[in-house]
Amino acid sequence: MPLRIRRYPFYVGIATLIVFIVVVLTGLFLWISHRESKIAAFQTADRLFSEINAKVLQRYESALESVAVLADSAARMPGMASPPVGGGLTHSGMELMLSSLEFNDELFSVYVGYDDGTFIQIAAIRENPEVRRLFEAPQKAFFVLRTISADTEGALKQRWLFLDRQRQVIGERSGLDPDYDPRTRPWYIRANRETTAFYTRPYIFSSTRLPGITCAERLIDGGGVFGADITLDQFSRSLKKQKVSDNGMLFLFDRSGRVIAHPTQDAVRVGAHEALVFISAETSDDPRVRSVVADVRKKPDGNINCTREIRIDGIDYLVRSTPIKAGLKFDQILASIAPVSDFTGHIRRMQQRVFLFSGLLLLLVLPLVLLVSKKISRSLILLEVESRKIGQRDFSESAAFDSSIKEIHALIRAFVLMKRTIRKLLKEQRKLFSDLTKLIAGAIDAKSPYTGGHCARVPELAKMLAEAACDTTKGPLADFSMETEDQRWEFEVAAWLHDCGKVTTPEFVVDKATKLETIYNRIHEIRMRFEVLLRDAEIDYYRGRLAGDEDEAFLERRLEKSRLQIAEDFAFVAQCNIGSELMADENIARLKKIAMTTWLRHLDDRIGISPDEALLKNASPPPSLPVVEPLLADKPEHIVPRPQPAAPTDNDYGFNMEIPENQYNLGELYNLSIRKGTLSPEDRFKINEHIIQTIIMLGRLDFPEYLQQVPEFAGAHHETMDGTGYPRGLRKREMSVQARIIAIADIFEALTAADRPYKTPKTVNEALGIMSRMRDDAHIDGDLFDLFLKSRIYKKYARQYLAPEQLDGVNIDSYRSSAAGKKTPVA
Repeated sequence: MPLRIRRYPFYVGIATLIVFIVVVLTGLFLWISHRESKIAAFQTADRLFSEINAKVLQRYESALESVAVLADSAARMPGMASPPVGGGLTHSGMELMLSSLEFNDELFSVYVGYDDGTFIQIAAIRENPEVRRLFEAPQKAFFVLRTISADTEGALKQRWLFLDRQRQVIGERSGLDPDYDPRTRPWYIRANRETTAFYTRPYIFSSTRLPGITCAERLIDGGGVFGADITLDQFSRSLKKQKVSDNGMLFLFDRSGRVIAHPTQDAVRVGAHEALVFISAETSDDPRVRSVVADVRKKPDGNINCTREIRIDGIDYLVRSTPIKAGLKFDQILASIAPVSDFTGHIRRMQQRVFLFSGLLLLLVLPLVLLVSKKISRSLILLEVESRKIGQRDFSESAAFDSSIKEIHALIRAFVLMKRTIRKLLKEQRKLFSDLTKLIAGAIDAKSPYTGGHCARVPELAKMLAEAACDTTKGPLADFSMETEDQRWEFEVAAWLHDCGKVTTPEFVVDKATKLETIYNRIHEIRMRFEVLLRDAEIDYYRGRLAGDEDEAFLERRLEKSRLQIAEDFAFVAQCNIGSELMADENIARLKKIAMTTWLRHLDDRIGISPDEALLKNASPPPSLPVVEPLLADKPEHIVPRPQPAAPTDNDYGFNMEIPENQYNLGELYNLSIRKGTLSPEDRFKINEHIIQTIIMLGRLDFPEYLQQVPEFAGAHHETMDGTGYPRGLRKREMSVQARIIAIADIFEALTAADRPYKTPKTVNEALGIMSRMRDDAHIDGDLFDLFLKSRIYKKYARQYLAPEQLDGVNIDSYRSSAAGKKTPVA
């Protein structure tokens, strides 16, 4: 089954196209802006990450470097090796240590551990409430000075002094037997092996129980180790202060996947036995940490110091990871991460505005597009209407319309010109076809005076009756109409061609005015035989006189009797030949008796004849001359066999006429014995065969759709209402009104025609009387015949085509269906 394509109006197509273009352009713009925004975002993020990472690293590395310089300077400072005395405020390194805490925010505390177990430490509380809580420091304390020194009895004593910003003591706390021994701490043990400042791995500070790293160096004079602490919490706060973007962050981790510093989450926790346990990236609650660390670990040997895009939980992020060395013995990596949307937010807002603007523009433009496209399509719609008219063969002038579109204007002009050309061509073709039909009808009428002007007059009479039928508003014919010019022309063509099959009917059959007439009237041949008989009688008379054996008076009486008998018999045969009277059985018997009279032929009748005639005679052996022959003969050569079927053998046309065995039977006795008229059954079939040929000829023409019914209209005028007509035995219900109209016109014209040499014309009264009886016998349509009478069509026709004496007084009431007391049966 072919795919059915759905059709849409032109204006819908234009509007759809405009919408499609706007949507495509908007989508293309949004796609390009999205693509460019991602590139711009990548470049912005790369530049921002580079700057931030560099800045953080610089500060971080600078802080680590400054702490290392501090450790190295303090280790070389004279007097630093002296253990603390009392509260430690008089220690020689006190100024250096306090100053370093004031100017380096990354430092948490600085201290010196001595070989004898004494210890001095200064820690910065700053504004950190957690540190303040751990030290149980007063609210205004800014520094905590912690010392472990020997008293006068040599016992170690731990003491805390709390100093404000002005380094004034605002609180104090002390205790005996401290459990802290600096000599056991990792930084102290390692410093005894190192010759320069170094950083420890993260561990737990004893004083605060906070994780951090220590930078330590052995005092140059020996006797102790200087150390400086940096808490990891301090790193996290520093990373949190550094703004990357609205939703971005910095965090620190190492190659093993441990999180060292995070802006919002604790990076480490204290485990069993005070061991420092780092939070692993795999167990981090932050999916960004997990994804970044996993991405870095995929390329341990590659260049990770670059900005790249990763997707986390359906969201695109930009990330940059930068390794930190800074003299540390372990690798640390600083990662910057932010969602792409942080860098494309303004572009996304711009895209939203563009999308909104496009939608508003579409809403504003679409009605205008529909209005304009409808205006444009109006001309196309009118063209489509005109094309439908052409499909219906309506080539009349179109209503004036135009278009401002150049191409559509040209199309309209071409369309109008085409209609005019087609209209002119069809008019010429119709005139030519009409002339051809009239030419055929005229040829048929001219072929024989026996048809006269029949083919020309029937169409005129049929049109009169058809117009009256179309004007009828009541009764059985109320629904009949021929509104279009095509319908009227179709009927007219059928009327002109209703007898076109007569072109195939031999002229000698059409013109057969006597029974013995073929190409010529054979009565002359019969008369010659009678002349021969008369001469034979006279010869017998003179032979008798010469012989003298018989009385002369007797011979004269016999001669006179033979003369009278021969003349009387010939007169009888000649009268039978005319066919004006019904042949009675006794007349046929007399013909047969006359036929038994013989005559003597001396000459050969097979010479000087045509090949066809010779073929018929040669069917029997030639007799010996002279030969005695009957006066009236039905010889074998009088039989002309039928060369082919009179109607198609498959009989698709539905013909049911009885077809005679022979095409012609020219037998003399056979033709003279015709009971009524001059036509034998073969002759009558040949005459009636014209309607068969009419149907076949017209049926073979490839008529256009508006002339398709011409064969039916023209080929049914010899049918009757009761199905006894020919050639198909149709009944009234099987015949169109047009065919029944032509039938009535054909009969009335034939009855009243004055140009037929074989008959005298009927008067109008005589014709109507015959037709009323035909109506009563259901041979013609009673409704149409009543209309024929009521509308006085017979009178209008008679005034144009009949002699004045034929139009005698007509009382139509005596011919109507009600006058006869019966209606035409609808068979």
